[in-house]
Formats: sequence, structure tokens, C-alpha cells
Amino acid sequence: MTKVKFFCKIKLYFYIFEDVQFEMIDIADNKLMTAKPQINNKEIIIAVIIILSRIPFIFNSLGQDLDGWREVYSGKILSEYHIYNVSRFPGYPFPEFVFSLFHQQPYWYLNSLSILFTMGACIFFYRILEYFKISLSFLLAITLSFVPIIYLNSTVVMDYNWSLFFMLGSLYFIVIKKKWAAVIFFGLMISCRLNNAIFLPAFAFLAYFQFGENLKKAIIFSVLLVLSAVFFFLPVIVRYEGDFLHSYGTESVSLFSLFSLSTLYVYGAIGTLGILVSLILQFFTDRFKNIQLLLKDHFIVFCFLMIFINFIFFVKYPLESGYLIPSIPFILIILQRILSDRLMKFALFSLLISPFFISINTKNLQIKGSIFVNENYEDQELKYCKILIQKIKSAPENSIIHVGNFYEQLVLMGDFDLKKIKLINHLSQENINSIKKAEKKLYYIETSGSKAENEKAHLFDEFGTLLYLKFELKR
Repeated sequence: MTKVKFFCKIKLYFYIFEDVQFEMIDIADNKLMTAKPQINNKEIIIAVIIILSRIPFIFNSLGQDLDGWREVYSGKILSEYHIYNVSRFPGYPFPEFVFSLFHQQPYWYLNSLSILFTMGACIFFYRILEYFKISLSFLLAITLSFVPIIYLNSTVVMDYNWSLFFMLGSLYFIVIKKKWAAVIFFGLMISCRLNNAIFLPAFAFLAYFQFGENLKKAIIFSVLLVLSAVFFFLPVIVRYEGDFLHSYGTESVSLFSLFSLSTLYVYGAIGTLGILVSLILQFFTDRFKNIQLLLKDHFIVFCFLMIFINFIFFVKYPLESGYLIPSIPFILIILQRILSDRLMKFALFSLLISPFFISINTKNLQIKGSIFVNENYEDQELKYCKILIQKIKSAPENSIIHVGNFYEQLVLMGDFDLKKIKLINHLSQENINSIKKAEKKLYYIETSGSKAENEKAHLFDEFGTLLYLKFELKR
């Protein structure tokens, strides 16, 4: 399939998605309801802008984050061996099952799936803004896709924007009172990222008001959300018999790290500065007079609740800035409500250009933005893996090669004959016995996994041969 044919197919799918009719039974009155979303020119423009602005960045690789490679590899195993293994705990069944259908496709094809989900998320966001008559809705919807952390994750296979699509879709259907569609989208959101279950109280709160402040309806709806989440997460529950909840929180993170992860890594240097300047100017001109009125609006209270829940979870598990993506749409809504239109446009413009200019990290400051910096990181990782693949192929056949965290990426890139080359990401007892008996020779690269295993038994020091240098990312 050529690139032209593929993007023509994307356009066709987009129209099909817009024309689809959701037929469902209303829980309360058992009446058949049909909702046919009406596409408009602004939604088409949003879609076109998102697609065209991402195309240059989807050909490099599946992304620097190894978790994305793990999801595609999990799909490969499911497709070829009909065995479902999670890419990492607690499990991400929806993207893993999707990749089982497309794992053989080139990088740009797989990355394009994230473009589609980002496009859908922004269209849902636009419709929510229009429903609540929030000004600058068109500009807000476009800007959402250009927030650096969202822009970056729309060009790689990571599941953050997939989850955002289902979250905003579920929210939209709650807003327009399409309960069953909202329930299904909520379950799919959980099957993308289980940690989004923390937003259940906020969704129940909004449903209470949207469904006529009827407590019984809100409780029934909340139960349905839970059942939907369990249903779509069932592959993981059945496969691991409930033993999938593993904590990966860091022991300690400095306040500076929390600040940089939640600001510079999310909104970029220019975006963060633009928002701060806008808030300062607004404070000294109008002093946020609308805040007290805003708290009387149940939807704005819902937005604050989503932001608060997301931030508390992030403080508990400050692993990646992508964990804060769910709160970004609601932060934009709050900003629009407390800033004047002039200052809001200034803040939105700063976010629009933020992915392309100025990147700051603990090492240095660069003129080019995060999307270009990330391309460089991907290039470094790809170069390392290509050299390592050649080293692996030149190693003796009767050997065990411990590649740790790079296992999935190397298998997907290397096209190895795994009957001749034994690649592993951790040492099994069988491997250890074979190595100690000198039946197999151990080669390894230095990774966090190999280091942890070596500290336990010192097997690498005693029996191992360093195959290639440790990967050092040049920032």
C-alpha cells in the first residue's frame, strides 16, 4: 500500500466515523435513541491540520520510549503464537490487540494510528467546547494537539493519545446523554491505560448533573462504567488471574523534578512561559474575578476535579510527564474561563509554537523544540540498536545474549533467527544452569536490567562477556 493510498483511506475512515449512527437503549425509559453527529467544516480543518503537521515525524521509528516497542512486540507474539502476554504490567490490552493486526506494517503506518486517535480526541474536545458554548473553541481544539507532550505522542506508538481519545469520547457522550456510548468508551479508555480508572468519581459527578441530578441514574451509570472497564480489561484479568497490579512508583523525586516534569516536559519552555505570563498579566489587570462564579458551574467543578485527581496520581507516581496528558484539556478550559480572550490567544499561540522552538533539560538549552530533539534521540537509539544487531549476529551460535530493556526493539528491528540466536531480557534458572555448566556462553550489554541481575548473583562478572557498550543518550 502506497502512502497516498493510506492517507486516502484515513480520510475515508474519518467520514465513516462521522456518519456512523449510535443506536442504544436508554436505561431510564427504554426508548431507542439514534445520534448522528453532523460534521462541519471546522472539524475537517482540525483533522487536516493535525494530519499534515504530523506526517514529517512518523517515519523515523516507533519512538524513543521502549514501552511503545513492547506493545508492538506483544501484538506480534499474539498474532504469531496466539499467546497474550502484556507488554508490561498492569497491561494495555486494547493497543496490544490492535498491534496484533498491524505489527508487520512499517513504522509510519503504526505511528499513523496515533495521529488518528489524536485527531479524534481533538474533534471530541471541540464538540464538548461547543456544547458548553466556550469561546475560542476552534483554536482550543487545534492547540490541544500542539501541546508538546501531546504532539510528541501523536507521532509515535505510545498509547497516551489513544486513551485521551476514549476519555474525551466518553465525556462527550455523557454530555449529550448517550449513556451506552459513554460506557463503551470509558471501558476502552481503561483498556488503554488502567490508571485512568482514578477518574471514575469525576465521571460519576458529571453524570449526576447531566442526567438531571438523579442520584439513582448516576449510581447505575457508575456501576455500568465499572462493568465496562472490567469487560474490556478481561484479557489481562483472565490471563494473569488477577495478579497484574504492580506498583512502579519512584521512591523519591525532588520538587524541581516534579516541577519540570509537569511544566517544561508537558507544555514546553515557550508554552510554560506563555501561560505564566498570561496568568500574571491577568492577575494584575482583572485579578481572576470570575473564579467564584466558575465554582457554581458543575462542568468547571468537574474540570477542577479531573486536574486535581490527575496531579495527585502524578505526585504519587512521577514516572513520565505523559501521565499528565488527561488533565491538559481541562487546564485549557480553566485558562479560557479565567483569562481574557486577548491573553488566552497569547497563551494558545505560545503553545502552538512550543513543540518547534526552545527545549530545556537538566543538561542544556537548545533552540530547536522538543519534537526535533526527540527525533535526535530516536536517531541515537536506532544507530545504537543497528550496531548492536550486527554484534549479535556475529556472536557464536551456542550463546545466550542478555539485552535487557532493548529486547523488544532489537527483535522487531533485527529479523533474527531465534532458533540460532538466544536473546533474553532476563535470566531464567534454565539459562543460569546452562551458563554455569559451560553449555552456553553468556554475552551481555549493560542495562538497568542486567545491572540488577548482576547485583544478585554476579553471574555477569564471573561468566559474562560484554558484547557492546552501554547506551548513553546524548542530550
